[in-house]
Amino acid sequence: MKVKSIFTLVLLMMAISWQASAQTIKLPSPDFKKDMMGAFSPGDDLGISNDQKDKLKTSNSSFLDNVIKVAGSDDSDDNKIAKITGLAKDQNSAFESILGKDTVSKYRKKIKKQTGPLRRKYKLAKFVL
Repeated sequence: MKVKSIFTLVLLMMAISWQASAQTIKLPSPDFKKDMMGAFSPGDDLGISNDQKDKLKTSNSSFLDNVIKVAGSDDSDDNKIAKITGLAKDQNSAFESILGKDTVSKYRKKIKKQTGPLRRKYKLAKFVL
């Protein structure tokens, strides 16, 4: 009985320490930007012009560079999350100014669908949208 109690306590401590480390924001792998740029690609089904696609690509690239810069900074995790959330809000405004209100909702749905697997692969991806 005592062995079971100790074993349960050890498992509980491991779970707590694993959960605490799961919340840290750190610099993502080099593939993060490439994968996210692929997910942010508007494709041809939205019916937007090549000029709008180029503006989106430039805006998304700059946005992801800023996110990576924040993730690699020495700030606390709370500050990093706040900064990344602020960047994401600014990026959503950029989407709206480039695409217009009608198309931006379709684009956001598409991004959310395409970033689903990336949110599991990169912890940072869940703060980007």
